[in-house]
Formats: sequence, structure tokens, C-alpha cells
Amino acid sequence: MRGTLRIFRTSKFSVEDLREFIRITLKSYGEVHFLLTDGIVLNFRDIIPQEIMHMVLVQRILTSYQMQKILMDSDRNPYFISVTSSVIETWPSSVVESIYDILKIKTQYHGTIVYLNIVGHGGVFEKYLGNRILLRNNVEDRGGLYSWEEQFQQ
Repeated sequence: MRGTLRIFRTSKFSVEDLREFIRITLKSYGEVHFLLTDGIVLNFRDIIPQEIMHMVLVQRILTSYQMQKILMDSDRNPYFISVTSSVIETWPSSVVESIYDILKIKTQYHGTIVYLNIVGHGGVFEKYLGNRILLRNNVEDRGGLYSWEEQFQQ
């Protein structure tokens, strides 16, 4: 059973993307994970309705190794991960590749739905994005490699 791995970049964090992810996935799963790094500031009481707040598991990612551990040790519930590009640039490239491999394994073999939102300018993950940018729900193709979900369609 394959899940979905969607890696996309936006210039700023989109609350609408998170709300849509929660709306789609919460019906089928009892809980969803929301992981975010430094540089993303939100008031969750304004974003997540009170009646479902206990079903959205929020965790701040402080280090790349913490993100690896969370992804490896956790359940199969969906993930919405928001990482600023400035934070990713400080991570060793071997760790970034390891995280990408973990995401592929979680989606391919465990059937987990993962949305990875890179917030900010292009950078390390650009080779996985294939230089595509999400612009108001439209994807602008700038060439390069294809994303995981485009390489291995279900």
C-alpha cells in the first residue's frame, strides 16, 4: 500500500494548505502530525478548531536528528511538515538525504501520507522538487528532476 509524498516549496507558510491537509486526512485517520521548524510562527488556536485540536499532534523540530528520530519511531498517521529553507541549509547533506530516504520508506512501504512544505527560497531540496514552485495551487515547472510522487505514480 503506497502513501503520498508531496514535497513543495512556498515563499511563506500557508495556513490554507495546513487546513486542507487536516480536512482531507482527519476523516480517514484519527490523528495527524504537524511538524515545524524555527522560523514558522503560528497561533494554533486561530488555525485549528477547538473540537479537533486534540487530534492534531504538533511538534517543533529543533534539530535534523530529532526529525529523523520522530519519523523513524512514529506511527503511520499522516504528516504535514513545514521546514524553512534557512534551517535545512544548516543541516548536513547526508542527513537531508537520509530524511528524504525515510520519507520515501514511510510513504512507499508504510502507506503514510506526507506533505513536506519547504518555506522560503530554493535550496538543498530543490533537486527533489525538480525546480517546481507552488503558486496559488498551480505548479510552475522550471525543469530539473521530478518529485518522488511523479517518478513513482500509484
